[in-house]
Amino acid sequence: MADPKNKQLTTFLDKFYYNPVAIVSFELFLSIGAVIFFALFAIRPTLSTMSNLIKEIEDKRKLDTQLSQKVSALNIAQENFSVLQDRLFVLDEAIPRGANMTYTLKVIEKAASDQNLTIANLTVLEIPPEPPADATIDELERQSMPIQLTVSGSYESIRDFTNQLQFSRRSFVIDRIIFTTKDIRGQRSLEGVLLLNAPYFGVKTK
Repeated sequence: MADPKNKQLTTFLDKFYYNPVAIVSFELFLSIGAVIFFALFAIRPTLSTMSNLIKEIEDKRKLDTQLSQKVSALNIAQENFSVLQDRLFVLDEAIPRGANMTYTLKVIEKAASDQNLTIANLTVLEIPPEPPADATIDELERQSMPIQLTVSGSYESIRDFTNQLQFSRRSFVIDRIIFTTKDIRGQRSLEGVLLLNAPYFGVKTK
């Protein structure tokens, strides 16, 4: 025989579950449970994937920006090189690869002739060796060829001579100039003793 209390409980539950409010509450509970389930096991991985995609897109945008900046910098460098390329020979002439002694002395002689000076003495104090033809720029360094020179003429001519050397395409550094006067057959003559340095690119000294 069934327990009266159990029978009453069963009857109460039957009435409750068949009640429309209970049915709606149960369906609502199932709906909420389904939403939570999909949020945890379906939507969450999708959101994670979308987040990764957004991050990847942002990274690619940054990379594209950096690449664009590098391309722009390279284009500017190429334009600058194209402008300067035609002037490289000027640098090679000013500070040549090797002392280029013959050309250097000809520049000095021509400047003296242009200013009507007489070269009384011209001495290369140290004749530098020529660098190997296959020497790279990393194996070279700036060096100087010292030249001692004595010229005679007027003060203005000697002054203009030094100016012409300083503004010539071949680079010269005037380290020192000493003036002296001499009497030649009753006439005074001015002499200038100059110490020049002609820079060039030579093999690095060890």
